[in-house]
Amino acid sequence: MKTAKLFFGILFSIAVAACGDGSGGGEKSAGVPAPVSATATITAQNFRDVPPAEAAASTKPDPRMLVLQLIAPPTAQAGVTLVGISVSLLNPGTEAPNARLRLIIHDKDHRSAVGHRELSPDNVKVEVQEGGAWKPVILGMVEGGVMGAIGTEGVASHRERHRRGGFAIPAGLNKTWQLRLTFGLPGTYSLVSAVSPDNGSRHLAQPAHTIIEVQ
Repeated sequence: MKTAKLFFGILFSIAVAACGDGSGGGEKSAGVPAPVSATATITAQNFRDVPPAEAAASTKPDPRMLVLQLIAPPTAQAGVTLVGISVSLLNPGTEAPNARLRLIIHDKDHRSAVGHRELSPDNVKVEVQEGGAWKPVILGMVEGGVMGAIGTEGVASHRERHRRGGFAIPAGLNKTWQLRLTFGLPGTYSLVSAVSPDNGSRHLAQPAHTIIEVQ
């Protein structure tokens, strides 16, 4: 559980950094954002949560780094499904371990002048296109945001957020997921994508993020 907590802390730190501290505008991403290094976003609190040796090992990226890219429209309307979101994974090297694509969404405005509001699966929905149909990605609350994971195809819904393994990553893999999101509330949201085979002890690609402004 410690490595899982570190993993979610890393993604949460990326999401918060992308949105800003809540007092001003966060960084805006257009097109394909530059991948964010997981190593650079680990906080002091993360290090206090795990032994020093384990923390040091957990911050090292897998030597077979894959290429992960995230594209999303910069704006959306609350209550209207947002399409045109894609995540692409390229494996330029040899076969890598089976893994899951994990997605975390954070709301910059969760502590605003209007008071605290908790981002939950009740006010954000994620779906992935498979075989011409849209499959739900079941979200759970984690580190102040929500997180879901996409594994192997052929399931009615993707709900195994914390399970090891997932889809196969053969040499030369070039895979793209088409996503759509629905936000129930206006706000500034950060969407972070990451690929991990074991729920957090290592990353196979540097996480990527983008910002979506919802009116």
